[in-house]
Amino acid sequence: MRILELITPSHIGGAEMYVARLVRELRKAGDEVTVFSPTGRPFTKYLHDHELDPVSWKTSGKVDPVSVFRLVRLIRERNIELIHTHLTSATFIGALAARAAGIPCVATLHGFTSAFWYRFPPRLIAVSNAVKSHFVAQDVPETRISVLHNGITLADYVPQVLAAAKVEVAHLPGDPLVGIFGRLVPEKGQDVALDALTQLLPIIPNLKLIIVGDGRCREELGMQVERLGIGRNVEFCGFQSDPRPLMRACDIVLMPSRKEGFCLSAIEAMALARPVVATNVGGLPEVVGDGVTGILLPPENPAALAEAIQQLLRHPERAAAMGKAGRARVTQLFDQRQQLRLLRELFATEIAK
Repeated sequence: MRILELITPSHIGGAEMYVARLVRELRKAGDEVTVFSPTGRPFTKYLHDHELDPVSWKTSGKVDPVSVFRLVRLIRERNIELIHTHLTSATFIGALAARAAGIPCVATLHGFTSAFWYRFPPRLIAVSNAVKSHFVAQDVPETRISVLHNGITLADYVPQVLAAAKVEVAHLPGDPLVGIFGRLVPEKGQDVALDALTQLLPIIPNLKLIIVGDGRCREELGMQVERLGIGRNVEFCGFQSDPRPLMRACDIVLMPSRKEGFCLSAIEAMALARPVVATNVGGLPEVVGDGVTGILLPPENPAALAEAIQQLLRHPERAAAMGKAGRARVTQLFDQRQQLRLLRELFATEIAK
């Protein structure tokens, strides 16, 4: 198949990393994949740095007739058979270009956005049942939406002995370490974890929290750390193109989200045999087995988060059992090979219509 993967992101997050992984996997499967990301965006640089060869030009917002015209020309030049879009702006212009060029457009719904921008693609893919329900509530017909969870390549996620993993990233093997992986935005709840940390430090003074990612809340979170006086116990690691070494080093991976469409980081943590403490919001209950692969909590509750962390640190055998169960759950439900097969079948069906 000749596929155009189209995304116009302002940052690098779960959707962007999914697209990068998908481009690699589709090409391995023998498909001819063109990927587009606008000039000047961090993700475009990431694609170049990782030899994924994006097509790029400067776009101008969600309503961009010039980009629609250029996409139509790109489709015809490369004989593209299908456009696969991600996020609102890409979907709006991509669907118009597909319609003008007479080819199908499939849009993946990564989160809880407005259905207005997804009016034109005939086929939608939701990354979770929670995301599908959000769009159905906006009067999108259920028949337009398929649910296909994101997956990972299990061979890329090899569990490691915890103490050795900590030493590898320059942490003391005996010191407890918890981590949050994701964009620094309000919906990810890093501020809730910082409040929980203040409740834990009188009990576990050597506990350290690593915050991996970047975003608009970086300065605000830094000010919160300073205000709480916990700077010695918090490390901001910034965006990591490969977060796996840091994730392996964590006793527990935290997802204190206020809103979450799916959460690829939770799957990655489980694949690395680490227990996940997450909020019971959005698509997270579809990923984390409560009491089996981790613990699910209500959002906005630092006390409950602190209690869950404390319990798992006090009972490392329970944490290890959850990690092992998490790896098994990912193997069963979130193996990229199975997800890729289902996605390519859907693409082939749309092309054949």
